[in-house]
Amino acid sequence: MSRPALDLVTARRWAVTARVMLAGAREQIDALNVFPVADGDTGTNMYLTMDGALEFVRGQFELGAGTESLDEGLALIARGMLLSARGNSGVILSQLTRGLSDSVGPQVAGAGPEELAVAFETAARTAWDAIAAPVEGTILSVARAAAEGARAAVERGRPLYGDEEELGALHVVREALEAARQALAHTPEQLPALRHAGVVDAGGAGLVLVIEALEAVLEDRPHRAVTELPAWWELPARRRGGAAPSTCAAGEPDAGAGSIEVMYLLTDSDDERAGRLRAHLTRLGTSVAVAGGPADYRVHVHLDDPRLAVEAGTMAGAVHDVRLTSLADGRELEPLPGPAAPGERSTGQAAAAGQGYAVASCGGDAAGGRDARFGVVACGLGKGVEGLLAGAGAQVVPSGPRRRASAGQLLAAVWACDASRVVLLPNDGDTVMVAMAAAEAAAREGVRVDVVPSRTLVQGLAALAVLDLEGDPDRAVAAMTEAAEAVRPGAVTRAERPAETAAGPVAPGQWIGIVGQDVVAVDDDLDPVAARVLDLLWHDGAEVLTVLSGTRAQEGALDAVLQDLLSRHPGTEVTRIEGGQPTYPYLLGVE
Repeated sequence: MSRPALDLVTARRWAVTARVMLAGAREQIDALNVFPVADGDTGTNMYLTMDGALEFVRGQFELGAGTESLDEGLALIARGMLLSARGNSGVILSQLTRGLSDSVGPQVAGAGPEELAVAFETAARTAWDAIAAPVEGTILSVARAAAEGARAAVERGRPLYGDEEELGALHVVREALEAARQALAHTPEQLPALRHAGVVDAGGAGLVLVIEALEAVLEDRPHRAVTELPAWWELPARRRGGAAPSTCAAGEPDAGAGSIEVMYLLTDSDDERAGRLRAHLTRLGTSVAVAGGPADYRVHVHLDDPRLAVEAGTMAGAVHDVRLTSLADGRELEPLPGPAAPGERSTGQAAAAGQGYAVASCGGDAAGGRDARFGVVACGLGKGVEGLLAGAGAQVVPSGPRRRASAGQLLAAVWACDASRVVLLPNDGDTVMVAMAAAEAAAREGVRVDVVPSRTLVQGLAALAVLDLEGDPDRAVAAMTEAAEAVRPGAVTRAERPAETAAGPVAPGQWIGIVGQDVVAVDDDLDPVAARVLDLLWHDGAEVLTVLSGTRAQEGALDAVLQDLLSRHPGTEVTRIEGGQPTYPYLLGVE
């Protein structure tokens, strides 16, 4: 029998089912990448977004932060998906859960047709608004179609098919799914690149899969790949045990010093992320220690809200074996302190609650101790690239094709800046929305983050070249944005699989030239491809050419092409940089 509404058990099963289905389909979704280059990771990003969300929720349950309330349960999943979101598709996926969380009020046992329609609409609207130049034929089109299908069902007020007279949650999801499938089938008609490759949009395919998972659990039928509900999700809302204080009682340590000792094991991490965790915890509490390595660390901190410490840990790895001790009397605490009363939340805690994350409060401002200086976070992969970014004063987050950072990892780097104003350079088109999600989360905790929408490393380097950390932040952000926009980026690499492109068929091993999102040249030799890319990038008034060489670059390979360019455009400044980035042997930028 189908479920009339989406209750908490169903929501949990949806998350587990979607993760399992994405795990099974991630390689097929990745393979829908229209470029013959190994940088398409849409399926992987969506899987890691869902997987990270479940890991986040597992960590909170280990802390004792379970809940039997639908709104709090959905909010917990939504928070985890936000922190885990990778790639534009991962952010859009997280918005679906956030929309559902926002539409469900307290004391509501189940989300019905209206709440589900609002969730689909919120996800679609947020996604479209976040993209500066949205394109039809992508996951955006599929998300909008799903929202329109859900809303049509609600407005009709009855099922489109079957004998049922009353509209239920399953009917709304079925119509959203049908509309999404039709929109996905039309994506090749809307995007020439998809039509040439003979595939549908990868992000749209992943979204359809997630909606299929929702249909399966609402219909109360297990998907063929669904595993049992994790044991940690079957724990009661609050573990039984000794009571813990819900507010700062007389005689307890001062709130600023931390009233609870938190210790846990952090696994699947590294020294870089552990270092950021240490910096983050230092601002949250006192007596901070993060020791161990190279992958497993013991973490210790004194603070008032242990959930913030565990959340910080999930940005750096997987949290296990959480232990809480009251610093007032040395008692070991098992359940969490109760949530704060309205009006008692600090800035940082209100931010978490704004994401639907209930927190305790004993006073203190998470942002109050920050320096007033300006900070920079920049994404990049490659020894040379990372060195350049760090040398310019940026907190570097390793991120790029096939290894894109999550919103939580960017957020952790923001905290490591220890500044009230931070500029964030994603340096990758598929990380721009993730950067915006991190900026939104940081703003709720009192830190302003300006995202300069740099879509390539050459644009990010141009922005950093004009960085003035000592000057006015508004002028600095404007100058960086202008510098990034002034760069026309291109790339030259080898094809790793056969494909049909606008420039003709591509065979593995051939050189291909890319400008924007289009393959513009194909040849067995490097020189004609590079020359074609530079011709298309060049424009009147161009003065500087930047060549960023990757790990697979050949020494002196572009010399003839660059000499020809200089003969035709005397006075051009050519800057060659050993970036060491993977995937693309040559990244080019003309400004």
